[in-house]
Amino acid sequence: MSGKLVELFVLPTLLLVVMWILPQGIRAQSQNGITEPARGDIISGIVLINGTAVHPDFLRYEIAFRQDFNPGADWIAFAQGDRPVVEDTLAIWDTTVGGEAAPVFPDGRYRLRLRVVRSDYNYDEYFVTDLIIANSNLTPTVTPTITPTIRSAVETPLSSTAVAATLQAETGILPTLTPFPTPSRLATPVDSPLGPSVPGGGTSDEGGGLLGQIAGIDVSLFGRAFWFGVTIVAYAFVGLALYLILRALFRWIRRKVRIGGNR
Repeated sequence: MSGKLVELFVLPTLLLVVMWILPQGIRAQSQNGITEPARGDIISGIVLINGTAVHPDFLRYEIAFRQDFNPGADWIAFAQGDRPVVEDTLAIWDTTVGGEAAPVFPDGRYRLRLRVVRSDYNYDEYFVTDLIIANSNLTPTVTPTITPTIRSAVETPLSSTAVAATLQAETGILPTLTPFPTPSRLATPVDSPLGPSVPGGGTSDEGGGLLGQIAGIDVSLFGRAFWFGVTIVAYAFVGLALYLILRALFRWIRRKVRIGGNR
């Protein structure tokens, strides 16, 4: 009777524990991505980019941007980090750089890319699309008037550059970019099949209308979901095989013990 209890309860429990422990690394990797700002957000000024960038073979991560209306444009990297980040600040994005005369980020739609680079220089990419920069509608800061006899108690606000520098010092984001070494084998991001591939992971048909919306879909999410499902199924088969092997081994041991007791 005790042997039946072990076979029915102990072995399945051990297998469940193993099945729970093994996918933890995969589950952690699947949580990579930018959580803030989110798709469709309207942003302005200095923006904190929050999210997760981890991997068992983590080397570094990189943040880049591209205008949505220009699918042929290259991605422009503007921040990086050499330490894993879990649900914290990945980078600081000053969308007011260049000022009104020559803005680096004119008002419009943008997309962000998080690239998590592994130690073999291959990488995984995660995207946030349809971000809207709207700096032209900001209310201008009123500078207080200072007279010779009365000293204004209102302090002059920090400039966006000073705020960015302060946040950068507090969060430890690296201020400069270092070129990647030439990789021996570089993974190619999967693009939408609606048009030929162009630099930056987009297609030549990302205009308005239905086709543009379909082309804007981040197909890498489907690829990651597919491989995650394949991995889970593989673990299920391995777990089933282990269960059958352990059950056969346990029955063989119990049979040997019973034969020895009869002698």
